[in-house]
Amino acid sequence: MLISRVQLAGFLDDEFMTEGLAEDVAKVFINWLIERAEKLVACEKNPVLLKLKLQRLATKGRSIRKILVLWEIEGQRANAHQLLAAEELHEVLEEYPSDCMSLLSRMVKVLTKRDRETMHSVTAFGEGSEMRRKAA
Repeated sequence: MLISRVQLAGFLDDEFMTEGLAEDVAKVFINWLIERAEKLVACEKNPVLLKLKLQRLATKGRSIRKILVLWEIEGQRANAHQLLAAEELHEVLEEYPSDCMSLLSRMVKVLTKRDRETMHSVTAFGEGSEMRRKAA
């Protein structure tokens, strides 16, 4: 799936998105954001909703970046924990990550699982409502 530069502008043109991250972490992080954006483009046909969802992804990306940066600063992990809770990512800490890359991997795993569950719920809801319409 090809995604336009305009659609990626929310995080590719934001220098702050990777500020303070190690190069290897930043690369994995940006690649993950691009993959999520590509999935949104593939699934969302309404251009207004797509723009809104891409903006939300950029906002989520900035929040994740803050968590990653705090994780690496001595004495700031408690603040990272608070942001994880605010982003409803507390289950990331079930397997306590030792470094920033491990933390990012856990967040990606949790968010990917949520995406799959959401898609499954939406699909199941759609199928159920279609069956109810046929029955009526």
